Amino acid sequence: MKRRTVVAYAAVATLLTLTACGGSDNDSGESAAADAPAQNRAEEDSGGEESRDEASGEAGDSDESADSSGGVITQIQDEALNRNIIYTIDLQIGVADAAQASGEAASLARTAGGFVARENTTERTSTLTLRIPTDEYADAVEDLQELGEVVHRDTETEDVTQDVVDTESRISSQRQSIARIRELLGEATDLSDVIDIESELARREADLDALLSRQERLSDLTSLATVNVTFSENDDEEEEEDEEAFGFIRGLSGGWDAFTTTLSVGAGVIAATLPFLVLLALIAVPTWIWFRRRRPQSPAARTATPTGTPDVPPSA
Repeated sequence: MKRRTVVAYAAVATLLTLTACGGSDNDSGESAAADAPAQNRAEEDSGGEESRDEASGEAGDSDESADSSGGVITQIQDEALNRNIIYTIDLQIGVADAAQASGEAASLARTAGGFVARENTTERTSTLTLRIPTDEYADAVEDLQELGEVVHRDTETEDVTQDVVDTESRISSQRQSIARIRELLGEATDLSDVIDIESELARREADLDALLSRQERLSDLTSLATVNVTFSENDDEEEEEDEEAFGFIRGLSGGWDAFTTTLSVGAGVIAATLPFLVLLALIAVPTWIWFRRRRPQSPAARTATPTGTPDVPPSA
């Protein structure tokens, strides 16, 4: 009996021990499962902060690079400044004295580092072609406009960057080709080969000279702006004089003009009708003579005293 009781107590104790162990395991598993998402969220949060830090760092680097480069507008302006552009400006300015304005314009061009390429001056107008460095032409044009009243302005630009680059590339290739031909000329031993190589060398050197001339022309056009300016004297003073002379002299002049106009119109009418009058006279005069001869004479004309017989007065 006692032995069974001891065995029963031992079994109950063992069962309780197993139950306690299973509960602790479950609690530890649940606690571990509960801690895992928290740990993952912490890692994700730390990773997100690191990524945000990296992004902010990259943004800061990009901002610093943008600031150091001067911004997009500055970059565009720098790229535009590096292009080869031909500037042509046409100006027409009204002034009081065209000759004086022409001299001042020439002085402005020389001050800006340019020169007068062409000049044509008449009594009331003066036309100049100025070549001004492209870095100074804008200020020079503003100074020219202050010499009088701007009547017309036209600005034309031509981008020849591609032509400049293409010309430089062709010049480099042509020089390399000439160098290779000269090497072949030095190695040639046959007379016919020498003649052919020299002919080809002369042709390529001529092409090189043409390219160098084009390069020089493009450099001149892009380094110096062309400003065509025409100064014309104003007519304000003449208009004032005409208004003051509206009195007797102007009226007499208008009457004389009307008289001469009338004479001119009358002379034109006569000149227009003269051929018809001549034709009418050629027809009318013979007709009048014919009718006059056919008209019968009156009796008084037939009994008239013969011509040459003097009348004798009766005696007393």
